[in-house]
Amino acid sequence: MFKNYLMTAWKVLLRRKVFSFISLFGISITLAILLILTTLLDNYLYPMGPEKNNQNFLSINRLTIISKDQQSTWSSQPGYQFLAENVNRLKAPEKISFFTGFNDGASFISGDKIINKLRRTDATYWQILDFDLIHGRTYTDEEFDAGAMVAVISQTTSKEFFGTQNSINKSFIVNNQSFEVIGVAKDVSFFENIAYSDIWVPYTTSPSTSYKLGLTSGWGAMLYHSNKNMLPEMQSEYINLLQEDFISPDPEQYHTAISGADTPIENLARDIIGADNYKADSTKLITLFMLLAVVFMLLPSINLINLNISRIMERSSEIGVRKAFGASSKQLVFQFIIENILITGIGGIIGLLISWLVLRQVESSQLIPAVQFSFSINTFVYGFSMIFVFALISGTYPAYKMSKLHPVDALKGGA
Repeated sequence: MFKNYLMTAWKVLLRRKVFSFISLFGISITLAILLILTTLLDNYLYPMGPEKNNQNFLSINRLTIISKDQQSTWSSQPGYQFLAENVNRLKAPEKISFFTGFNDGASFISGDKIINKLRRTDATYWQILDFDLIHGRTYTDEEFDAGAMVAVISQTTSKEFFGTQNSINKSFIVNNQSFEVIGVAKDVSFFENIAYSDIWVPYTTSPSTSYKLGLTSGWGAMLYHSNKNMLPEMQSEYINLLQEDFISPDPEQYHTAISGADTPIENLARDIIGADNYKADSTKLITLFMLLAVVFMLLPSINLINLNISRIMERSSEIGVRKAFGASSKQLVFQFIIENILITGIGGIIGLLISWLVLRQVESSQLIPAVQFSFSINTFVYGFSMIFVFALISGTYPAYKMSKLHPVDALKGGA
């Protein structure tokens, strides 16, 4: 019986080309947009590059400082002084890493100025993140402590500086400092905002020690543990430290520190919702995403409901004949829903193809630096779940309404 429903649905799809085309177009565009957004989110939360083990570390990338009289507030990335005097005292993490954000690094090649992204890190940074090294190695604790002028560069940067030559042990100048290349890493996607850069050097090579002063000034930290079940304990320890034992250079002026050690979804919630609190509420972000998805799908669904009613109205005589020969309302509803699922499924496949083409174009254009999108199993599950929900939303009501027609009214073309 199910096979007969499918065959009938396919014939209806071919006969009513105008309605089918309009339905397919709306479904395809809607699902393509949803799949693109889902893929972007999926690649951020489940990266394939150096941050692929992000379930084992927390990031600290935002800090709010409030004065004792609560009249002054500073909110920014944490500074090195805050990290060294406070975060360094944590006991729960197995490893702690400090690093700067990525900043512009200026170099000159054959008289032409080029700008690359430069990030300063410690040696532990390389022990936590899982970089794919093409050549060479990363810098050691000893080189970091000694302030050795060594660097790891990306594959693209290596080609910019040295062409097809092996860049290991060669020197280059960035921001008026000369570094020796000891490693070449595969390009990192911009979505991996802790690992992303073109050039990585020890922060002990900074031209001055002024970076050591300041509670807020563009730094970040990772708290790592090999057992991911320890992450809640690390979060609690960090929050308790700030609430009960915050070390401030001036307790009157810098009295309260508010920050959080975040998972990727909590980090995203802190950035989007702007939560200046100890614990980012990822539940609110997930709820917001779900509401937006529902609203986004509801609007075209309403249009499709009207189209489906018009499409089924054309078939009132058919409905009347089938009811006169004993077809039940349940059978008619099931038939109409199967038809709508078929149309929506085809639209979903087209939408999947459109989203794939758009994302490939974004990759090739390098609109998002070094990004490589992948359709994971999550993307397919989310995508086809949306297709199924879309089909039910837009097909159930019209099918139910038309199945309730009296056979005589249906044969007359009535509603």
